[in-house]
Amino acid sequence: MTRRPVVWTALAALVLGVGLGAWYWMSTRPAPRPDFDAARAYGLVVEQTDFGPRIPGTAAHDSARVWLVERLGLWADRVVEQQIRIPDPRDTSRTFAGTNVIASWRPEAPRRVLLAAHWDSRPVADDDPDPDRRIEPVLGANDGASGVAVLLEVARLLHAQPLQRSVGVDVVLFDLEDLGTSDPSVPPDQRVPFAMGSELFVRDNPGYRPVYGVLLDMVGDRDLRLPKEGYSVQYAPEVVARVWAAARRAGATAFLDEVGPAIQDDHVPFLREGIPVIDVIQTPFPDTWHTTSDTPDRVSAESLGQVGRTLVELLWGPDDEA
Repeated sequence: MTRRPVVWTALAALVLGVGLGAWYWMSTRPAPRPDFDAARAYGLVVEQTDFGPRIPGTAAHDSARVWLVERLGLWADRVVEQQIRIPDPRDTSRTFAGTNVIASWRPEAPRRVLLAAHWDSRPVADDDPDPDRRIEPVLGANDGASGVAVLLEVARLLHAQPLQRSVGVDVVLFDLEDLGTSDPSVPPDQRVPFAMGSELFVRDNPGYRPVYGVLLDMVGDRDLRLPKEGYSVQYAPEVVARVWAAARRAGATAFLDEVGPAIQDDHVPFLREGIPVIDVIQTPFPDTWHTTSDTPDRVSAESLGQVGRTLVELLWGPDDEA
């Protein structure tokens, strides 16, 4: 009879030890990452290009906008459309009209992460190798649709497996990015600017200060190479380091440990305001850039998968700050 308390004490200690061990294992093991579906992302590229060139002011552009809002509405906690009106510098009686599409998860959370891409496509293929085709529109499978496709798949994952950390996420799809004048012979006061959608977004949301942001542009080429964009390295090096570390963990070899040129893109308006947003963009630009050959057959699901897995690792991986 005198041994029973000893047995019960030992048993209680064993149960407590097992419980503490299980708690420690659960609290220290890596959080599960959702699987980024590269084939699904490629299908989203095709769905976008099936509308045709998404040039502001066209039926294809409007149909794509409706599709984007409906698709994001399935997954996000909130979707907002920001209307854009910008005078044409060549004729101030005319305006460029577009729409930024903004999807948010945990919109009440003060600490936020921005993921962005542009969804419009260029009206003229002014870099086409065939001079006779340079007045044709660009389908924009890589330049536009690739970044959007990756973010749409990430949006689906954010709905299917919400982040365990208390941070909000905003996916912003910028419009009016690719209307800009690239001909240096045009007088400066008559040039249409690039990145008009992001410029207006920053201007109209002065209180928006995400912890960091990542812009995707031309991330689907079959021979994908992603050096560290110049302005990003100069003005947001800590975000570059964070993203490239996530790429290493994800095994995304397209992210190169070298510095590329500085690119005027949708991240620049944020950097001007001291908001650390970096540009993940292929340089040198692929040979499909601003040509009629920017079509889905020149986009690789494997490339989309590398970028998508990097974002998954960034969001669901180690919780260092956000």
